[in-house]
Amino acid sequence: MTRNSIFAGLVAVICLVAAHSFAEEKPKGEKEKSELAKIMGEIDKSYKAVEQISGYYKYSDNDWSVIAEASANIVQLAKVVISKFPRPDDKKYQDLNKLMLTEAEKMLEVTSHKNERGALEDAQWQVRRLRQTCAVCHKHLGIHLYPQLYPGKKDELQPGQEEIPAPKETGAPKDW
Repeated sequence: MTRNSIFAGLVAVICLVAAHSFAEEKPKGEKEKSELAKIMGEIDKSYKAVEQISGYYKYSDNDWSVIAEASANIVQLAKVVISKFPRPDDKKYQDLNKLMLTEAEKMLEVTSHKNERGALEDAQWQVRRLRQTCAVCHKHLGIHLYPQLYPGKKDELQPGQEEIPAPKETGAPKDW
């Protein structure tokens, strides 16, 4: 009888240890996601700093330094994302991260030619290219760029919103 109770106790302890070890794996994945989210948040801050001044018709030396610092930061963080958070099963995601790195490097290069003719337009172009890369990646991953504008689930309409049906065929000529 004592052997059976010792055996049952041993089995219970093994089950508890196994359950505890499986329970620890989940927070590790969450930790990894939160670390990636923090890095992407830093990339977003740098991008927004550059985007904020991208509409100016003339850049001051301070503006150029903001662009250089933000570009360098994005380059550094993009390298971390590529090396530390790869997705070998998702080639498009990896290609888009490499494209983000390339566009940020080009933006950093533009700052070294800030006194040349057309540098301002080149900097503005690179900001748009970086934004386009981010938008394509977010679309690929199903992430809204501005989630505060889209509360709730993606597939739901907001209260008071109605889906507008397509217009029905009229007798209007097809070439209109």
